[in-house]
Amino acid sequence: MTNSSLPYTRLDVCNRFLESVRHSVVLGLEVLSAEEHAVRVRVPWREDLVGNPETGVMHGGAIFAMMDHAGGMAVTCRTFPTFEITPTIDFRVDHLRGPAKGAAVVCEATCYRLTNHVAFVRITTWEEGSEDEPIATGLATYTRLKIETAGKVVGQ
Repeated sequence: MTNSSLPYTRLDVCNRFLESVRHSVVLGLEVLSAEEHAVRVRVPWREDLVGNPETGVMHGGAIFAMMDHAGGMAVTCRTFPTFEITPTIDFRVDHLRGPAKGAAVVCEATCYRLTNHVAFVRITTWEEGSEDEPIATGLATYTRLKIETAGKVVGQ
């Protein structure tokens, strides 16, 4: 079966993945695009995601969670149409600056290398509308668990 004849797309699989993880639902994560090597994800600014009430800046933990989810989904996009479970092995994030109060945050995660057991991902994060001014960057590695029934988790 070719990718074009499948009843679902990379975007469908990524959206199903987000729907199946409780904290991604609570954070309000949204998949903006899902391509062969990369995925874009957005987290809206909300008062309950603020880390510092005096500044109104979104908490770094919410940003990190979005980046980690996006990294896993980038691996999913790269291995499509098969689906693998991809627990995080290691994640390094550099928070360059806080986003502006009220700003939604977007990230792009790119799976730039796959080995038989490990996936390597780069992630860049910015305030929505300011793609050329990153607020955080990250490098992550994910274990590739090829579990025969993994696709049933996302409705394949």
